[in-house]
Amino acid sequence: HGTHDEGHFGHHSHLCFGWAVLDETEDVEDAAHCVSLTIRHVAQLGGTPDKYHETVTIFWVRLLDHLRTTYPGATTVDEMGEVYPDLLDPDLPDRYWSDLDGEAREHWLEPDLQPMP
Repeated sequence: HGTHDEGHFGHHSHLCFGWAVLDETEDVEDAAHCVSLTIRHVAQLGGTPDKYHETVTIFWVRLLDHLRTTYPGATTVDEMGEVYPDLLDPDLPDRYWSDLDGEAREHWLEPDLQPMP
């Protein structure tokens, strides 16, 4: 879904940004809101607002939060990728949603293939 490391701000960079925001916030939903607003803004500034995807963005922040709680020994994205390799797979959301086009781009949709971890 265009989330592979393209240009300067690819999948790994997005994960690192989400991780940093989670470091600074108490609440995962506050973190997801901050990450969503920032990435949407950067996409607009870069002239590619269609690249922003709400459901996918929130998925990654919530997954990071879950993994940080589950594996507290992992203190970076790279360390987490070692204990949970799926984190580094930009296509992971495709295992949770049958259709990520349309509505899911604009607002959060619950996964229909399997529940969030």
